[in-house]
Amino acid sequence: MNLPLYIAWRYFFSRKKINYVHLLSIISQIGIAIGTAALVIVLSVFNGFENLVLEMYNIFDPHLKILSSEGKNFDNRRANEILLKFEEIDVFSSTIEEKVLLEYDSRQHIATIKGVDSLYSSLTNFDSVVVSGNYIDKYENKNVAVVGRGIAYYLSMNINSVFDNLQIYLPNRKANNMLQIENAFSNASLSPVGIFGIQQEIDSEFLISPINFVQNLIQKENYVSAIEINLVDKDKMFDVQKKLSGLLGKNYIVKNQYQQQEFLYKILNTEKLVVLLILIFILLISAFNIISSLTVLIIDKRRDINSLNSMGLTLNSIRKVFYYKGMLGVFFGGLIGIVVGFSLAYFQQEFGLIKMGEGSFVINTYPVKILLSDFFLVSSIVLIIGYMASWLTSRFMLQSIK
Repeated sequence: MNLPLYIAWRYFFSRKKINYVHLLSIISQIGIAIGTAALVIVLSVFNGFENLVLEMYNIFDPHLKILSSEGKNFDNRRANEILLKFEEIDVFSSTIEEKVLLEYDSRQHIATIKGVDSLYSSLTNFDSVVVSGNYIDKYENKNVAVVGRGIAYYLSMNINSVFDNLQIYLPNRKANNMLQIENAFSNASLSPVGIFGIQQEIDSEFLISPINFVQNLIQKENYVSAIEINLVDKDKMFDVQKKLSGLLGKNYIVKNQYQQQEFLYKILNTEKLVVLLILIFILLISAFNIISSLTVLIIDKRRDINSLNSMGLTLNSIRKVFYYKGMLGVFFGGLIGIVVGFSLAYFQQEFGLIKMGEGSFVINTYPVKILLSDFFLVSSIVLIIGYMASWLTSRFMLQSIK
């Protein structure tokens, strides 16, 4: 141990009676510990909420999604031939979407009907989100649908009724005279056989039916709106996306899971960044405690400083003494804060100690997710702030010794 660090260590672990200097040092460490723990806890909670929201959306969003760059619908036969050659692909499913007007028992609602093929339930594990009734693959009849919980609420739908069917209306693009109401719309009826619940925005917009029904309704056989793909290994998502884009050409757009909900990801990242900056600002305020405690310590140890200077210790070495003293306080304060923060986050993650309120949310406790990257991020932030406070104080407060 070098001499400046040894002296700083003795100052930090002084066995003398606690006076105002040591009290200020303890207060500065408590401030750093509280700020660090708050940073850890808030980041963990944000990770938990982000993970919860993305899990809800990712049930509906595949790893990759192929769309047409030239129109809404496209013939999927060429794309299917290419996809069959990819070993990285676990399953892919063709889907088609159309905006429609729904009518049920004199109530109306505008929604999106999504036609899916037989592989769609394997791709999304859709059975797990059906909260009432059954999924469409349980029925041989093709004129069936499973509707979102929001749609069922708006239409006061009863899926157990065999007499009330769901009426579907959409513009008839092949009508010769759009001014005649009887020719302007195509319509068909569906039997609602189930209700699913994923996320409020999705539940209020979508209903799922067999793809053949929707293709017949819009009179476009072999045409789809998208091909949805799940991979064997999600970590290869960007590599497979790049390969597919090259093979399919400019007539197709390949979107990864993040691009499908680009706005949502931007909102989540922006919120997390704003909260992180606020907490860093709070830590910066805590750094003033370090500055004040070091300043008081330097004034209190002026006689020791003169003695050390007389014994031949250079000004730079004396500065190091107080710099090390400040960094020791930052290190132990930050360490305590990290241990406390991650401990509280772990107990919340495992046991759900803090509740959100019964029936108000999709979960009962605050979601928490601990990431190793947060440990390095918080440690770096605390050490950088502590370094700046300790170095500046030790440098400028000792100018009078020259």
